[in-house]
Amino acid sequence: MKMIKRISKGYQITIPAQIRKKFDLTIGTPIDIEAKESEIVLKPFDAKKEMEKLFKEADKFPKHNLSIEDLEKMEEGIYE
Repeated sequence: MKMIKRISKGYQITIPAQIRKKFDLTIGTPIDIEAKESEIVLKPFDAKKEMEKLFKEADKFPKHNLSIEDLEKMEEGIYE
């Protein structure tokens, strides 16, 4: 489904009703915004899914005393 929308005065866009319904978007739904080379990708943010990724990444590291470097490596693994 492709639609063209304009950015409003407040740098906002309106998500059409049929897309909101399809993805069950309501006021306050977090949206993941990703900038790719030549496009902007908007996706509903699934906190449970992201936490599962975080825990999966955390399993690769020792269970105690994570360093700042370890935390940065975990973040890189999740968001690449």
